[in-house]
Amino acid sequence: MLSRVANLVYWMARYLERAENTARIIDVNAQLVLDLQSRQAADDPRSWKPLVNVSGGIDEFTELHGDDVSERTVVDFMLFDMRNPSSILSCISLARENARCIRDQLASEVWEQINSFYLKLREDDYTRYAQLGSSDYIARVKTQIQLFYGIAESMLPRNEMWWFFELGRHLERADNTSRIIDVKYFTLLPSLHAVGSALDIVQWAAVLRTCSGFEAFRKSRRGQLNLEHVVDYLVCDENFPRSVLYAVSHAGFALDCITAEAPHLTDNPARRLVAQLHDELAGTVIADVIADGLHEYLDDIQLKLAGIHTAVQETFINYSTDGAKMLN
Repeated sequence: MLSRVANLVYWMARYLERAENTARIIDVNAQLVLDLQSRQAADDPRSWKPLVNVSGGIDEFTELHGDDVSERTVVDFMLFDMRNPSSILSCISLARENARCIRDQLASEVWEQINSFYLKLREDDYTRYAQLGSSDYIARVKTQIQLFYGIAESMLPRNEMWWFFELGRHLERADNTSRIIDVKYFTLLPSLHAVGSALDIVQWAAVLRTCSGFEAFRKSRRGQLNLEHVVDYLVCDENFPRSVLYAVSHAGFALDCITAEAPHLTDNPARRLVAQLHDELAGTVIADVIADGLHEYLDDIQLKLAGIHTAVQETFINYSTDGAKMLN
């Protein structure tokens, strides 16, 4: 398999997953804002600035909007602004372009789904978002991406191309689940007295729903909806598909499938880093993490995932011609 094709597939998956998780982050923040309206106005910068901070786009946002932090500016920046490389429209546009470059290797239904989704999305703007309401609009975005995943999963052969897709998808998912948790953390910072209150429980329920994990959490019998139990579930549960541990585990499985026919690549830096992070997550005691600093812990996870991404690029994409050979 050519490294160029592997890179296109890997990034197509990452862009799609990033778009979905950006939608989820906007959704959880919109719900948290509604819960907090009794204490602060919906357009209070404290309601929306955490969203930009956690997404990693604060510099780009400040350059474009300065101190104008409101629902309109933040949602427009994260949903529709092509000047923001991580906006949903930018991500879907880039994923579509990657798919176009390998269109001859995709089922026609796969291409048609992402192409039609992009064409519809580029016609939308904040006015359309406001007309439908945040929950309905975000639900439509998530449905379109899930539809793409369903079509791809039922039609793409389980070869190296598929496993590079899965690798990109799960690395991006692990990173973004940590960011969804961080949105809640940042939102609570000005109001630590609210921890453990009825409002706190409502907010953690919103976080779980955003990760499609509320019912699964309840059935897992992990106890009360609170900081420790929810974070433990979203970070360390080995069975929930959107937990960080699950995503890292499946990224490792995808790497194993990629190198199955290439023994010289089995013990590669990316696989070693994935195994190391997996073991750290499996051994995590969330009570200790909270005591030492949840934000710092989540930030460390994101840095380690970035290191895995760099190792993937160096091993499979930008490899040295006199070093390891790419899969053939």
